[in-house]
Amino acid sequence: MIDTEQGALYYAGYDVRDLVERSNFEETIFILLNQRLPTRKEYLEFTSLLRESLELQPLHIETIKHYVSRTDILSLLSLLMVLEGGGKKGGDPAEKRSGIDAVAKMASFYSAILRIRSGGEYVPPRGDLNFAENMLYMIDGEVRNADFARVLDDLLIIHAEHGIPASTFASLVAASTLSDLYSSIAAGILALKGPLHGGAAEASYAQAMEIGNPERVRAWLESALSEKRKIMGFGHRVYKMYDPRATIVKKIITGIENYMDSDVKRLYEITVALDAYGQEYLAPRGIYPNLDLWTPILYRTIGLPPDSFTALFAVSRSAGWASHILEYWMDNKLIRPLHLYKGQYPKKYIPLELR
Repeated sequence: MIDTEQGALYYAGYDVRDLVERSNFEETIFILLNQRLPTRKEYLEFTSLLRESLELQPLHIETIKHYVSRTDILSLLSLLMVLEGGGKKGGDPAEKRSGIDAVAKMASFYSAILRIRSGGEYVPPRGDLNFAENMLYMIDGEVRNADFARVLDDLLIIHAEHGIPASTFASLVAASTLSDLYSSIAAGILALKGPLHGGAAEASYAQAMEIGNPERVRAWLESALSEKRKIMGFGHRVYKMYDPRATIVKKIITGIENYMDSDVKRLYEITVALDAYGQEYLAPRGIYPNLDLWTPILYRTIGLPPDSFTALFAVSRSAGWASHILEYWMDNKLIRPLHLYKGQYPKKYIPLELR
């Protein structure tokens, strides 16, 4: 639930700020799928199922190797999810095991794509690592800094759910036909390929790179506004205030400044300047910084490539998609909106030879 008046975000009634500070992505998935906190026994069983589902099969690896240089990450993720759903049926709201498996597979597919694309071989998950730790391990082939894993975990929590934007609606439209859960999630992934919904963090990062240094921010912003250009990292269809998720990310950033290399420090300085000047120029118009202004700093600090930002968002949001799909199946109705035709009718058909 999004509280637009107070500027707060809740997952099944739990404040996302509490989840970031006190929980982890594994428990967040459970909360979204079950609308409650797990008992200790349930939590241990749930995390065990997630780890099992992180394992990929030889066919997955061969598919990634075949397509990884031929297409973008989102397209490959959607292909892998459609293949995973082959032969499976949809429509069962009790099929939470598929929801668990789908989120885990999204994470493993993402990690394996980055690993194989960079020339490495598939690295299977380890039983002694948590979800975020395993993702980084499967990307790099070695256990990463615990602080980096915590940053990734926080990112996964923050992006897991946000109402019914275009990608979630696309997944629900597919699910309403009783397509399988994996293919319905693939529909959500593909909706992210459009620049009006997905890719905001990547575009925000590219914008910062275009600006180049913090001293240029004011002049760049004034020029962009005079040219009526879209300013990435500002404004939101829901929030008419400072995005509460951005506030969380800013707090996380303060704990990892020591890990920033010179390039990320420059990105951070540009972002701080954009935030300040943006509020000076844009806040009077009711336009405030959003999540995507700040998240590139976290992505780059932990070493994720810019073209993978949206795909990682999809990994996280798959938990929300699965939750919405299973809930919708409790009282499923085919989504088939009516449309209004504004053209003339009836029109007289004229044979081709007389035209």
